[in-house]
Amino acid sequence: MGYTELTEQFERREKMRGTALTILGGVFWGLAGVFGKYSFEHRGMTPQWLVNVRLIIAGLILLSTVVAKQKKDTFRIWKNPRHVIRMMLYGMIGIAACQMTYYMAVDDSNAGIATVLQYVAPVIIMLYTSLVNRKLPEVSERIALVLAFGGVILIATHGDLTQLTVSKTTLFLGLASALATVFYNLLPGNLMSEYGTFAIVGWGMLISGIGLIPIVRPWTTTAQIIWDWQTFLCVTVVIIMGTVLSFGCYMEGLRLIGGTRASLFASVEPLTATLASVLFMGVSFEFMDLLGFAGIIGAVIILSLPGKKKN
Repeated sequence: MGYTELTEQFERREKMRGTALTILGGVFWGLAGVFGKYSFEHRGMTPQWLVNVRLIIAGLILLSTVVAKQKKDTFRIWKNPRHVIRMMLYGMIGIAACQMTYYMAVDDSNAGIATVLQYVAPVIIMLYTSLVNRKLPEVSERIALVLAFGGVILIATHGDLTQLTVSKTTLFLGLASALATVFYNLLPGNLMSEYGTFAIVGWGMLISGIGLIPIVRPWTTTAQIIWDWQTFLCVTVVIIMGTVLSFGCYMEGLRLIGGTRASLFASVEPLTATLASVLFMGVSFEFMDLLGFAGIIGAVIILSLPGKKKN
């Protein structure tokens, strides 16, 4: 076997590994929402408590991996006040708000609906970039906009515009989660390329988690939680699998196969959340719900397809 064939074989293997890791990351994200829902319904946990604890522990874990590689450079961002302010805004508005609204939407409805509503975020980003660039969306982007808007309408009304089939709270929190996800994607700017993705996300999680302590006051609700192996399993899945492993798998997959393919394969997250909600939580979805899900996921896939100019 020649050098060229060996190189091609290696590249194919790496692409397969990247694809598997990206899909695995999406699956882990989807499962985290379902385990969160179980802990809310059956273990006496609150979304606020779970998010607060999740941010602090996941932030510490991510930063420990950064310290192992970057040593003192892990703290380099603290020498630049401007970057510190942006990182803190990213933590509070991007990470904390995104996590809190998402899990509150899960608590009010289920992981499938909350996850799909959060996936409206790429469409909001597309509209934002169009406004900033003062340019009308391309044809494919307009199709994605119609699909996403139609998907939200179908989930919210099942086609009957005179009534809502999900609560106003779920709809508000789900779309607020999508908006917070926009800030999650846009606020860091060039911080991740300068300091490293894990460092910025780790600091953002830890700072936002600490900032939430006086608001959430987690010690006031700890006593009402049913502490057993199921509770520890749920917390472990949400923190380790749904944050550290999912993020690590996705970022490694992103490195191996690129952003376009990674974002496409990561769309397995809402599918996982929906399927797991049906299998493990006994949630039933109507045809209109599934049609709405398909519309929103279809919009995300269209926006991820190559061929259109990226901003």
